[in-house]
Amino acid sequence: VVTREQIEQRQARTVEDALRGLPGIDFGNNGGRGRATSIFMRGTESDHVLVLVDGVKIGSATTGGAPFEHLPIGQIERIEVVSGPRSSLYGSEALGGVIQIFTRKGGGELTPSFSVTGGSHETGEATVGLSGGGANSWFNISASGADNQGINACRGIPNRAGCFVNEPDKDAYRSVSGNARAGMRFENGAEVDAHYLRAESESFFDGGFVNEGENMQQVLGGSASFSPHEVLRATVLGGRSWDYLDSFKNGVKRSRFDSKRDTLSLQNDFTMAPRHVLTAGGDFQKDQVSSDTAFPVTSRDNYGVFGQYQAGLGQHDATLSLRRDDNEQFGGKTTGNVAYGYDFTGALRATAAYGTAFKAPT
Repeated sequence: VVTREQIEQRQARTVEDALRGLPGIDFGNNGGRGRATSIFMRGTESDHVLVLVDGVKIGSATTGGAPFEHLPIGQIERIEVVSGPRSSLYGSEALGGVIQIFTRKGGGELTPSFSVTGGSHETGEATVGLSGGGANSWFNISASGADNQGINACRGIPNRAGCFVNEPDKDAYRSVSGNARAGMRFENGAEVDAHYLRAESESFFDGGFVNEGENMQQVLGGSASFSPHEVLRATVLGGRSWDYLDSFKNGVKRSRFDSKRDTLSLQNDFTMAPRHVLTAGGDFQKDQVSSDTAFPVTSRDNYGVFGQYQAGLGQHDATLSLRRDDNEQFGGKTTGNVAYGYDFTGALRATAAYGTAFKAPT
């Protein structure tokens, strides 16, 4: 877990900065701020990492990757990372691991916040927010902006360092983002939560076919959890994520790739005894693509059912999970996971696990 306090202590300016140094995670970046950033977990491909924002799956339905470079670090409360194959709970893409980003939640007394950053190459960033809600409710509203003039990354030297064009200009990056989240906890223990995140950005780079990109990310979602019985906790979560990209060459539009992902899930957690939890549920996902590229398939549905049992006794812990996915385009897939852990002391723990996972083609 990377907390808000750690993000500020490290003075992280991007999600990549916040995750840097965690075990099993490597990065690839195609230039400076705003350039395509890929995260690799345990040596898997960049599209083998499942990314969630407040429980809603994000990423492009065409490339399969998540836009880490455009997610506003000023809107993030914490980031949770779990390594290894997790398709038995999450389905496609959870091969190397899962990264879940939680936006700022609020709660407590009414609190304003503000931060500003400046640097060379005409770099400026600012975030402003307001949070509060009291003891049993919460809300947060915040906005961020960033501007960087960049540098001339390509000097037109043929066949050297991947530079095949002569564009003697600075490659700038600009972004504007906003986030709103609110929720309430009722006397009977039920909770509701709703959230919305939007980030728009413009990046310039050197390229033969395109040299400018306009990107828009949106995440809208909500959840409700309640306990109809003392041993059962039910959670319903749904949302939609948008990934829009328009590419230009010297101001002339060259391509458009717009994708949407709708998700809905129901999870039931049965606490059979202390440290014994049985989970059962199902989920639905719909991917849609709109583009000036003629894709043979522009929409598909995926249904999944899953179950997991977590058991603990003394120094022993064990987990067993199983999932079945049915994809409208590619058919069915079954995945599973089994894990065991033993605590030798309070500071020394040994674990062993085996799991299967899969990646549905984009």
